Amino acid sequence: MQRTITLHIEPNDRLVKTIEMTNLATNDILKAGFENRIVNKLKLHHLTYYPLRKKYPDIPASIVTTARDNASEMLKREKLKRLSTKRKWSAIRYNQRTFTPELGKGFVTLASTNKRVNVPIKIPNYFRKYLGWKVVSAKLSYTGRKLVLGIVVEERTPSVRPPNTIIGVDTGIINHAVFSNNNFYRSSNIRKVKGQNQYLRRRLQAKGTRSAKRKLKQLSGREKRFMVDVNHQIANWILSQPFDAVALEKLGIRREKRLGRSFNGKLGNWAFGQLQRFIEYKAEGQGKAIIYIDARYTSQKCSRCGDIRKSNRNGLVYKCKACAFELHADLDAARNIASLGKAEAGRLSVNQPIVASSVSEHSVSPQLQASSFRAG
Repeated sequence: MQRTITLHIEPNDRLVKTIEMTNLATNDILKAGFENRIVNKLKLHHLTYYPLRKKYPDIPASIVTTARDNASEMLKREKLKRLSTKRKWSAIRYNQRTFTPELGKGFVTLASTNKRVNVPIKIPNYFRKYLGWKVVSAKLSYTGRKLVLGIVVEERTPSVRPPNTIIGVDTGIINHAVFSNNNFYRSSNIRKVKGQNQYLRRRLQAKGTRSAKRKLKQLSGREKRFMVDVNHQIANWILSQPFDAVALEKLGIRREKRLGRSFNGKLGNWAFGQLQRFIEYKAEGQGKAIIYIDARYTSQKCSRCGDIRKSNRNGLVYKCKACAFELHADLDAARNIASLGKAEAGRLSVNQPIVASSVSEHSVSPQLQASSFRAG
């Protein structure tokens, strides 16, 4: 498994210039590959290496090769359907030939235009647990005010424990996380902050002035950072529960006119994918399994008798028309998720990947639960 140690370092003119020139070179490779319909690294090398060395003589040869590798991956990702480009200050890669880490001594050396740069670093306390891991690569980007160095470290992935105990987690817009063991993640403060931001956003958009647009940009960044922090807290809370495996829905989100503008706005502000990624990588470090199940009918199915009816659910209340069983709707969904997870767990073994999924490759769940964040 891999983790990234993120460090802020003092701006350096040579490093800033290296980022700019490397991204220009990458764009040249992307253009050449797109025009000649080439994605293979070796063919791109023969096509672009010497022209680039002539055009950008200050860039080290090893950085040119990493730019080529990056361009090749971008071309493959787009399947030559459109031409991707790198922004001026996008992150550039460093490998073992261009980057020498001396984390214990408090510095790293980075290849740059003309010669290497010795950069002093200070590892935050949170990242010190990774100092014994193997350093494999690094990324360097520039925000316009500071340089950000991401050092990628690697360690052997812990073995996945056989999932004897499984918890189902229903995530959503109203209730952020509801567990099949009757626990709810309190999210009243989250909804309060989101509501305040939405109100402020409407007022700023109505003004439409330049200063209002600057404030909107600042508000967007602040809200993104807030949600990252919230999702980290939720993921930590989920994985702190005494269970070997966590069952989650594989959600596919789409906006629909019938749901209304207000609901679709909340849907667009729901960072469910980020939360799932956080849960996955944190579970990997703990040796816990993540089991994805098909989300269809989990909010319509009775967790007691199995009856499936859309009319069984009314907002946050679930009342089965067949057996009269009544329960909080999100808790009922979480119990259904847990049951499906237990059925899927039979396919997991210690030698299998940590993330299993019962959703087929071409199956995108149309089910979207309107409730899944905890009412405080």
